[in-house]
Amino acid sequence: MTRLSHSVAFRLFAVTFVVIMLLLGVLLAVLAGSFASFYERRQVKDIKLEMNLIRDQYAKSAKSSGGDEGFPSTFFRFESDYFATISLVTMDKGKIMIQREKQRENGDSPQNGLPSFLPPGLDEQSQKFMLAFQEWRRDQQAFDKVMNESETLVYRSHGTGTASSGGDQLIAVAPVESDGSGEGTVLFAISSLQPVIGASKVIRDFSWYAFGVAIVLVPILAFLYAGILTKPLRSLNELAGRLASLDFSSRIRWRRKDEIGELSRTFDFLADNLQGALSELHEANDKLRKDIEREKALERMRRDFVAGVSHELKTPLSLIGGYAEGLQDNIGSGAKRARYAEVILDETRRMSAIVGDMLDLSHLESGQYQLNRDTFDAAMLIEETAERAHALGAEKNVNIEVSLPEERDGEVYAWGDRFRIGQVLTNLLSNAVRHASDGGTVTFMVIRDDDEWRFTVHNEGEPIPEEQRHLIWSQFYRVDKARVRESGGTGIGLAIVKQILDLHGSRYDVRNELGGVTFAFTLPVAQEA
Repeated sequence: MTRLSHSVAFRLFAVTFVVIMLLLGVLLAVLAGSFASFYERRQVKDIKLEMNLIRDQYAKSAKSSGGDEGFPSTFFRFESDYFATISLVTMDKGKIMIQREKQRENGDSPQNGLPSFLPPGLDEQSQKFMLAFQEWRRDQQAFDKVMNESETLVYRSHGTGTASSGGDQLIAVAPVESDGSGEGTVLFAISSLQPVIGASKVIRDFSWYAFGVAIVLVPILAFLYAGILTKPLRSLNELAGRLASLDFSSRIRWRRKDEIGELSRTFDFLADNLQGALSELHEANDKLRKDIEREKALERMRRDFVAGVSHELKTPLSLIGGYAEGLQDNIGSGAKRARYAEVILDETRRMSAIVGDMLDLSHLESGQYQLNRDTFDAAMLIEETAERAHALGAEKNVNIEVSLPEERDGEVYAWGDRFRIGQVLTNLLSNAVRHASDGGTVTFMVIRDDDEWRFTVHNEGEPIPEEQRHLIWSQFYRVDKARVRESGGTGIGLAIVKQILDLHGSRYDVRNELGGVTFAFTLPVAQEA
């Protein structure tokens, strides 16, 4: 309830209800209280104008007809419009004569050029007429204004007697002829106020009913009105809540041209900007996270590299140191000393190879190395590499087989860096020979696949454990830890292969198949091929 009482919709509903009920109450009270007096003032004004008009028409008609025309028709229209009784009253030498048109209907003849005079009857209307006339006659001020000042007078009757009989009517007197001494002819009329008094009572009663109906209808209308006006605010508040929760997917897109429409466009503009800023922030965070992960990976690589180098160099350095000390101490003679010198030279060459491969790998990983691409005959390069592999596998009786495509006389023209691809072939064939089983076969095959050459190197031997396949491209990684020195190699060859193939954009993989392991990579076919 507390939250509802503080809402804009509730306040707008309450203010609307109170204002409408106050305005309606005041309007009904004013209408009920002032209708009768307003109607009376309006009647006084209209009757005065109408009396002057009737008097002028009567005077004009009597003049043109010599006083024998009778009352104009406007007399009877006046009586109908104003619930009135009108007569021509002549006061002469203390006598009062009331003239009405009805006498003509009885066939009476005019006397002395004027219509017959008829005393008022005993009916209620005639009695009211005579009482009103007597009241006017007794009111010296009102009598003088008409008879002596020739002013048309309309005022409310004060009534006669203790009950103020006749107080609910208007007295209207318009001078026609006057000699200035209180005698002459006037138009005298009385207009009943009873209809407006009855109407005023009806209006007062109706006001209570109207106010009761308003108490029921106004809350409904105020509720609907408050709901319509606050609906845009609720929508804007909902959008603001989503913006506060960093949800910038919603838009209002109103086309209103008022202040609320301008506010909605501002919210949409704010949402667009915040969404753009948040997207940029997410991108920056993603980039930062990737940079951090890359730095962590590089740090791990550095640690692994240092550990690998330390491990790889530790053994040859120990051997070189040991045999050098033996030579220094003149241990042995002849063939034994020659063997010491040979071991030192072998370990020195091994260290030199490791250092060379490390420098080569560092150069490739720097991101600054540029390939020297050109068209070359990969078949010739394969033959050269195979010859070197024969010598390497002679001790294990490893058979080297090369399969080249028969079209174009076995020529395999590829697009790439011939020197680096030679490194790839040498490393893959050397690795295959080292891991081939004794008396096994290493097969080098080249096939064309649309616009690419696919090179595969397969060796018969132990497969690579599936959980370790993704690790073979790492530096100093060996599947068989027990054959580190016996198998030869520096442990960096496949890492160099990976870097060279990545620079060429090649697709490469390694699979366990056909009783051994197969390495494969692709190169684009040269345009001349």
